[in-house]
Amino acid sequence: METKYTGNPIIARATAADPTIVQFGGRYYIYPTDGMMTEPGFGAWSSADLTDWSYEGPILKFAHVSWAKKDAWAPDIVQRNGRYYFYFSADSSIGVAVSDSPLGPFQDALGRPLVEFEEDMSSIDPCVFIDDDGETYLYWGATFSGQMFMRKLAPDMLSFQGEKYTVYDCFPDKDYHCEGSYVFKRNGLYYYLWSEYIWCDAPRLDKDQSYRVNYAVSKSPYGPFHRVPTRVPILSTDMELGYIGPGHNSVLHLPGTDAYFIVYHQHDGDAVRHRFANIDALHFGPDGVLYTVRMTRTGVPAAPIPVWIEAEENGPYPVGKPLRFRVHKGADSGAFTSLRLLASGQPVAEGKGTEDALVWETPQKGFYKVWAEVQTADGQILTSAPLNLDVE
Repeated sequence: METKYTGNPIIARATAADPTIVQFGGRYYIYPTDGMMTEPGFGAWSSADLTDWSYEGPILKFAHVSWAKKDAWAPDIVQRNGRYYFYFSADSSIGVAVSDSPLGPFQDALGRPLVEFEEDMSSIDPCVFIDDDGETYLYWGATFSGQMFMRKLAPDMLSFQGEKYTVYDCFPDKDYHCEGSYVFKRNGLYYYLWSEYIWCDAPRLDKDQSYRVNYAVSKSPYGPFHRVPTRVPILSTDMELGYIGPGHNSVLHLPGTDAYFIVYHQHDGDAVRHRFANIDALHFGPDGVLYTVRMTRTGVPAAPIPVWIEAEENGPYPVGKPLRFRVHKGADSGAFTSLRLLASGQPVAEGKGTEDALVWETPQKGFYKVWAEVQTADGQILTSAPLNLDVE
């Protein structure tokens, strides 16, 4: 059978700048800058396999956010306890909205910004990272000083614990513009990605000063983050492909594999406002070094979601009360021979392949990333994306 590829741009019919890609349940979602296309606010796109994308309409309108008037930029979204927390840029500040669905409608949770505008810095481009222990961090910033910021979020996802922390200085020896923080974790290493120089100057500058993505690594979400010695960007302009100023990325990890994809925007030639979302593979060296991305026109292979789970109730969840999870099978997954449920890597329930639910009988206090592993008739192990749960 011929392999189906996503192609680039991944969403061919519309601009999709600053794309955040995530998997929730049996769908992939992309949340771009000003994704409503008609009025200030945000929309979303979804796909079952990364190849065929549907516009899902508005999910948050600025008409319903009392303090937000303009600049609906660069959102991020995470799931916790069955709810979806949507962090967004507006008026050089960061807000947070909440919904029981990844497609909203989202409601402004605070009636004010979570992060206020500051002099000499735009408080934009939120990235929320939930670590394996449940500790949650908000990274943000767009500055000409090169300094980027982080602050620990409280478990309610709507307030902070601790003070603002300068997590990284992209240009310690000079002042250049940095923005677009993104953090992910692989094999115990934290990868901090950012975009440098100015996005709207990309078509007018030479390759060495056009918008691009660089990265640093650390063994802690607080840093210190260290660049690789060569300081070679992982994404930069490719004139042969016509990809100018690639940047402001997010990263998608396929559960149960070592496959990581980077989703980023690039300019459509010299058209400054036309930024389209691409997807390409990330590759790592044996020491964890992140190789320069090979940008392509083909994109990546289609990735139908084989299995996913959902909790039957929203949390937080009481200690000792059984938790029931529905198990869903992808259309192309074939028959399952066995199921098991894992909480932060520890098996907590098992079942037959014909069952469609698993029950964690006695959950104990703590934070858990919960996922399912299923075995197919040919012995393949398939893994669902994790759910973030608090047992209190």
